[in-house]
Amino acid sequence: MTLRRLPLPPGRQMIADLSWASLRVPRCTLTARLALPRALAARAALPAPRPPWTILFTKAFALVAEDQPALRRLHATLPRPALLEAPHAIGCIVLEREHAGQPTLALARFRDAHATPLARLAGQLHHAKTAPPTESRHFHRLLRFARLPWPLRRLMLRWALASATPLLRYGGTFAISSLGSRPAAIVDSVSVLPCFLSYGPIGADGGVEVFLSFDHRVMDGADGAAALEGLEAAMETLVAAELAAMAEPMLVE
Repeated sequence: MTLRRLPLPPGRQMIADLSWASLRVPRCTLTARLALPRALAARAALPAPRPPWTILFTKAFALVAEDQPALRRLHATLPRPALLEAPHAIGCIVLEREHAGQPTLALARFRDAHATPLARLAGQLHHAKTAPPTESRHFHRLLRFARLPWPLRRLMLRWALASATPLLRYGGTFAISSLGSRPAAIVDSVSVLPCFLSYGPIGADGGVEVFLSFDHRVMDGADGAAALEGLEAAMETLVAAELAAMAEPMLVE
């Protein structure tokens, strides 16, 4: 048997680095089935292209974090163990895009998702998916990081985990990922951020299984359960109301 030795493309390289770093984060995962019939109906009433579900979850989670400070905290060990609290949640959507003929990990980063209209958030996500690397700052930064020698990458990741501020500057306080319309869900994560949210297919009745993985040094199960309850409430009230407003016809003077 002859084996081919293939170099790791940037996407696989970044996943390998994140998998290694995530082993240093003690994580706990909660799951709940949310009922989102109002959000489902309001989104369905919009003409295509509609805001992706990942955008709806991003805004809803950022809104919940405004009232739950634990969702805006990161754990740091340098210069001594402490929790760092951001004034607002910073979200990242994990996505996959093509680069040099290979699928590559990319991030769409949202600094003020709680106060940004859904249409603008959707536009930012589209730009992150389609813009050339030279025009997508976060993607270009990931590619540059992947080209560094692996000992340096690992050292930088260890520093980021220990000080936490690089995680906030280049990542955020939470990440969201899903498999879109595929009939599967991401249950576990390799995220180094304090919170990682994923969800399965959206049912015809608006039911959806949601998974929240979090850094146990930052928050407890009660905080996670409250976050999932708040997520459902935000989706069914504020997010659904904004979607409904987007569907209203323009008034002609």
